[in-house]
Amino acid sequence: MLNYPAMKSLQRLVFLLLLMSPLTAFAQGVRMSADFLPLDVGKRWTYEVTSDTGQKVGEIAFAVEEYTIVSGVSFYVLSEFPFSPESGEPIRFVRYDKNERSFIRRLRNDEGPLFLEDGSTTEVIESDSSGNPQKFVLRRDKLALMFQRGVGIIEARMEQSGRPVIAKLAAAAPKTATPVRAPSAPVAIPPVTKAPVVLDPPLEPPRREPPVATVNSDNPKIDVTVNPTSSGFQIGIVATNVSDKILPFRFSSGQTYDVMIADASGKEIWRWSHGNFFTQVLRTDSIRAGGKWQFEVSWDGKDNDGNPVPAGQYRVTAVITSNPRVQFSGVSLTVK
Repeated sequence: MLNYPAMKSLQRLVFLLLLMSPLTAFAQGVRMSADFLPLDVGKRWTYEVTSDTGQKVGEIAFAVEEYTIVSGVSFYVLSEFPFSPESGEPIRFVRYDKNERSFIRRLRNDEGPLFLEDGSTTEVIESDSSGNPQKFVLRRDKLALMFQRGVGIIEARMEQSGRPVIAKLAAAAPKTATPVRAPSAPVAIPPVTKAPVVLDPPLEPPRREPPVATVNSDNPKIDVTVNPTSSGFQIGIVATNVSDKILPFRFSSGQTYDVMIADASGKEIWRWSHGNFFTQVLRTDSIRAGGKWQFEVSWDGKDNDGNPVPAGQYRVTAVITSNPRVQFSGVSLTVK
C-alpha cells in the first residue's frame, strides 16, 4: 500500500500527464493540439452534405480569410464556422489558446471555447506508434465531429432543419501566398450593449489591399462541356477569372453553382439543385487572378420527377449563384 508522500507524488504525475496529453477536456472546452484544426490564411475546407440515406443534399464550405487584432488579441477571421452547436450569430473570429490548448471563439463581447466540453465526449479512433491521437471523434448533443491531425474536421454528423445529415470533407485547399496582415482601419464588432466595440488599431502600418475586380458579363468566363456516359451525361463547368485581379463573390447560401436543362420549347425539365438542401448563410468567396473554379454534375436523362425524357435536343445552362448571378448562355445536348 502506498504511503501518503508516495500517493501525492502519483497524483501529481497523473495530473502532469493529463496536461501533456494532446487530447483532454477541461472545465470550459476540449483540449487538443493546434494541428487538429490548422488555421492558415487562405486555407479552405469544402464538404459534401448527404442525408442519412446517402442522397446528396448540398455543400458546405468555410475558409480562413485573414488575420486581425481584436482588443489586443490576435484572431483568424473565418468566412463562417459551420459546425457549432451555438445558434444565432455566425462564428467568424477564432483563435488558438496555447496555454489552455483549446480553440476560442469570439461573439460580440464574449469569448468562449469553440468546442464546448460540457456534456461532450471524445473517442480516439486512430493513434500513431507513440500513442498520440491522430484521429478522434467529439460528440455533443446531436453533433459529432471527426478530426484528423494536420487536416481538420473530416466529417460532421448533425441535424439540418430537423433531419440528420452527414458532411464529409471533399477538399481541403492548402494555404495560399495571401499575406498575414493587420486591419487597415479599426473594425467595429456589434456589441451586446448600445455602445459599439472597436478593434484596436493595427500593430504595423497598413498594407496596400490587393487589387479587386468586379463581376460583369465578361468576367468570369463560363465554359460548359457535356459528355455522354453509360448512365447518362457528365456536365462540366469551368469559371475562369480572366483578369489580373482577385474576383470576389457574395453568396446568400451554401450553394455556389447550378445546372439547368430545358427542352426545345425552352421549358425547364431538370435542375441539379432540385430537392437539394443548402445552408442559409451569407458568405464570400473569390477566384484568384487567372484562377478557375471547376465543378462537375451528372445527369441520368430523367426529369425532376424521375421520368426518362424523350429523345431530342435539349439546352444546358449553368450559373454561379452569387449576387449578382453569373449565367452561361448554354450548350446543346442530344438525347437519343
